[in-house]
Amino acid sequence: MSLAREDVPAKISRLLGHPARWATQVVGDYEGRERTLDVFFADAAEQLALLRLLRPERVELERVAGGPIIVIFHTRAETKRLYPKMAQPEAT
Repeated sequence: MSLAREDVPAKISRLLGHPARWATQVVGDYEGRERTLDVFFADAAEQLALLRLLRPERVELERVAGGPIIVIFHTRAETKRLYPKMAQPEAT
């Protein structure tokens, strides 16, 4: 089965163990706006490790997305404050 653009957030969510979606509340206009992903419940101390998890899949994900993917991480506190309806990831 071939990966489609709409499948990218779900695949990233599975890889990272954090909810992800295409960004819908992007401020401003910049190159890659349509390829911006929100990743939730990701505190600063874990963000670099999460990006490393994406590295092996990045070429395929970016091919499907149409170019480089921009990841915006939201900490646990900010996710709860700004996106109260976002479901927390399962504890592992």
